[in-house]
Amino acid sequence: MPESAGLITLKPDEGIFGLPPLNNLYVSKHVVIESMPTAEIIPCEPNFSSGMSLFSLTENTEKYDSILQNLGYKVTHPIKVAFLADNFPTDSFSNDYGETFLQGMTDVGAQKIQEMVQMTGSDTLSGATTKIAEMIKGAGKHVGGHTGSALDMMGSLTNAGGTVIKSLENVPGLGTVGKMLAGHRVDFPNIWKNSGFSPSYSMTVRLFNPCPGNFDATRDSIIGPLAVLLTLATPITKDGNTFRWPFFHKIKCPGVFSLDPAVITNITVIKGGDQQQIGWNQRLGIVDVRIDFGSLYSSMVCEEGDVEIVNRPTLNNYLKVLEEEKPNVEYHYLRSDFKQLSLELEKSKKKEKNNRSSNESLSRDETYIPGPRIPSTSTEVFNELSSSMPNF
Repeated sequence: MPESAGLITLKPDEGIFGLPPLNNLYVSKHVVIESMPTAEIIPCEPNFSSGMSLFSLTENTEKYDSILQNLGYKVTHPIKVAFLADNFPTDSFSNDYGETFLQGMTDVGAQKIQEMVQMTGSDTLSGATTKIAEMIKGAGKHVGGHTGSALDMMGSLTNAGGTVIKSLENVPGLGTVGKMLAGHRVDFPNIWKNSGFSPSYSMTVRLFNPCPGNFDATRDSIIGPLAVLLTLATPITKDGNTFRWPFFHKIKCPGVFSLDPAVITNITVIKGGDQQQIGWNQRLGIVDVRIDFGSLYSSMVCEEGDVEIVNRPTLNNYLKVLEEEKPNVEYHYLRSDFKQLSLELEKSKKKEKNNRSSNESLSRDETYIPGPRIPSTSTEVFNELSSSMPNF
């Protein structure tokens, strides 16, 4: 859609998508705004860079705006969203440790030899060989004949092999090897293999439609914001036959998290929301947009020395985000509504002081005459009501 075709400029309350209608509330709108966490999303494109980082992100709001204009909408940047705190961000840090190559070198005993040593109840390979030789000779005597003679010879050879193994086991330094051949284990300490950083971030942006019967309200409150959010995560095509990657992002929620680079991994659109709010004309009253996003990196690093890293998750940047806060919060609470509250409190104090002075003067006034007594019994209440009722 060309820009001259009449684009709709989306202007959500306070420039934030996901806020409830602020004109129909019985509380201060600033209280509502400050009670909901907000995040900023900036669409970006990858930019090749030298070194090990391969690429970095460059803000590309122009391309995003051109795509959004094809849908008939315009928006200001950065895109601000207010989300429900139903699934707050969770960060998981992990370290993986495993065996060294030495562990594999010491596990030299074949499985069958280990089983043989274990079945004979021996501690060494020579002891197991001797017991097996005796078993074979015993079987030869029992069978007899040529087969028995062959078994007896085999038992003798096995016994001779056990004698050789035993002599080797007595050599200094080879005893441990013999035990390892017999299935004994050596436990070396594990070493570090890898580390991981898994940010689990999910937000629910609730879009409210104050008047489903009005098309303009539906367009500005539901359709337009959906176009803004879905354009962030939908693959892009130029010919209709092939498509490429969606936008990458920089996402920041002051005081809570900051992801640079970030990607949206999933968007779930729940039409009607959990409350199934759909108008009589089947226009949507509420739409819940659940967005899952994460980092392009699977680890976080801690800087050593004077190195400064800005294009990947670092512990320094992670902690700096926690120092931040939502802007203009103090300003909101120092506005006219707070000043009005102070004036009301001052008036209340003056009124209380005047009442106290009036009561003190009444206690000293001997000519005070009380007003009419308030009816207390049911009969008196009935008579009072009857006297005040009109006659027809």
